[in-house]
Amino acid sequence: MNDIDIYPVLITLHTEGPCQFPTLGFVASRYEQVKSFVPEQFWYIYLTVTTNTPGEGEIVTEFNWKRHRLFELESAFALYELVLENSLATVSKVTRKNTKKW
Repeated sequence: MNDIDIYPVLITLHTEGPCQFPTLGFVASRYEQVKSFVPEQFWYIYLTVTTNTPGEGEIVTEFNWKRHRLFELESAFALYELVLENSLATVSKVTRKNTKKW
């Protein structure tokens, strides 16, 4: 048998390397996580202030908080009532971010 006869066999015995098996495990695990996902109801408080500035028109300022979502209706409603009862608020941090649109 010479080198020319062996060459086609070597091409058909191709492998992707030792990372195939662990990667397949990660893919299968993620598939199971996605398949078993059950959505939960959540609530959040969306707070904005709208100002009317001469020359610039209406400016809407959104206020965010770290928690983002509440999964208990009672907690969300209690915070909502506090916001309605107290018309004054304290701004604890201001973050400005440049936005680029290209």
